[in-house]
Amino acid sequence: MINSGIQKQKSLHKKTIKIFGPPGTGKTYTLIERVLKKYLRIGIHPKDIAFISFTNKAVNTARDRALAAFPKYDTDDFQRFKTLHKYCRRYFEEEVFDPKNCMLDFALQSKIIKTSDTRLADDGFLYKDWSLGIYDKARNMMQDPKLIYKQESYKKDNLDVFLRKIDTYEHYKKDSFIDFTDMIERAIDEVDFPPLEVLILDEAQDFTPLQWSVIYKMVDKVKRVYLAGDDDQGIYKWNGADPKYFTTYFPGRSIVLRQTRRFGKEIYEFSQIIRRGIFDSVEKEYEHTEKSGTVKRYLNFNEIPFKTSEGTWYILGRVNSTVTELKMAAKDAGLYFSDNKGNKSFDTKQWNAIKAWTTLSKDKSISRDQAENMYKYIRDLKDFDFRTPKFWQNIPETQTFTFKQLKEWAGLDLEDYEQTRPWWIVLKRNFTPNQTQYFIRLLRAYGQKTIDKDPQIIIDTIHSVKGGEANNVLIYSKTNWPASFSHKTKDEQSDEKRVYYTGVTRAKNTLHILSTDYKYNYPIGSDYFVYLQEKK
Repeated sequence: MINSGIQKQKSLHKKTIKIFGPPGTGKTYTLIERVLKKYLRIGIHPKDIAFISFTNKAVNTARDRALAAFPKYDTDDFQRFKTLHKYCRRYFEEEVFDPKNCMLDFALQSKIIKTSDTRLADDGFLYKDWSLGIYDKARNMMQDPKLIYKQESYKKDNLDVFLRKIDTYEHYKKDSFIDFTDMIERAIDEVDFPPLEVLILDEAQDFTPLQWSVIYKMVDKVKRVYLAGDDDQGIYKWNGADPKYFTTYFPGRSIVLRQTRRFGKEIYEFSQIIRRGIFDSVEKEYEHTEKSGTVKRYLNFNEIPFKTSEGTWYILGRVNSTVTELKMAAKDAGLYFSDNKGNKSFDTKQWNAIKAWTTLSKDKSISRDQAENMYKYIRDLKDFDFRTPKFWQNIPETQTFTFKQLKEWAGLDLEDYEQTRPWWIVLKRNFTPNQTQYFIRLLRAYGQKTIDKDPQIIIDTIHSVKGGEANNVLIYSKTNWPASFSHKTKDEQSDEKRVYYTGVTRAKNTLHILSTDYKYNYPIGSDYFVYLQEKK
């Protein structure tokens, strides 16, 4: 048995290449351009290649680039280009929870359970319930949930409540549903993965022990394995991910990508101060670019030169509560922004109503759908039928309206409203004063054409932008007490520094640090302040 294990390790080492890619060195690019395309060029069919990544974005990028370079194939040929969950899901026919109603790599959102099972009336479930998150972490770590519960330094439930919630959750889903973690667990026991020529695994540092068990099973029938990742950017240990599977436990020959194309000397040096605080980091030297760049510190949000700095922005918080603060500050400053999913800083339907009225004011016509939406925001209507979907369903989809037609026919009672009235006088229903003021500031600062485009500013958590980059990156150092550096073990402190390291290395040109006198702050350490002082 021991000899068999040794032989298996030797076999894995012989057929595996591990690619260490520090920030901006192009690990995904290397996997696609130098690995994937190499095998496609020598005649390996894409159905014999699996490309698995932690995100849909990386998977889609790999498939789209391959299709562009090899037009003889179509999308169906790349059926094994998936996230690991989707790769396993294809083997099961049971109904799976819609991702909108399920927390990926978490358990099911508890509010869904609460509304479906009356037994939970006294169980105290919360949205994105802590207990279900810890339970899912334990499953991903292949550990006893009680053990993981005891290891948590911050507990929202006592042990009895914790176990009751787990029991309730399993009872709820056992007859009809499987969740994301179920897919992985069942794949280990039930799926006979097909033989492949090549397995390519991106963001390998982010996979959990449970997910690695699937990968180990897959590689038994694979001729060549490529893993790419960066343990310093392993920021999902809160959900059970273990970078050591990539760095240490999975055998293979290692190469390091040694040239970042993202940032210059100053941002590089700053990031290395943080990286040195990751006590179990694998040593890997890489070079910065020769382009200029800088690190700046601010004590007030209003000091930051958003409107004069060129290029794109990431404004990043550690946790959702700090992201909310940043969004409020950005609105107060009249900034146009979105989150990393593309949700803009204003209500799109409200914006469409504003545009519709502006169009009417210029003696131009609007569509039926535009008119229907606009009526929801006109305050002074005597006939409220014009706000109902039933009324507009009887109007042909191709129908258009001018201001005169709406006033004469479609119930737009504007005896007191002239056509030239500004939109904020006409559109008051379902508009708060703050929303109105925000739109006015946006239009004065940016103009309609700019607001119709995607914003240059993204405000979100550090986790959400992992893998991305921006010309300017602002890091807000405030956090909340559960994530406080001072409350963490040595391992947890390193994990926090990984998050911070990942955030600052998104910057291409300028890194902006927004400091705070709040008692819980990011683990920047005294070296950071010394560094900034020496710069001056």
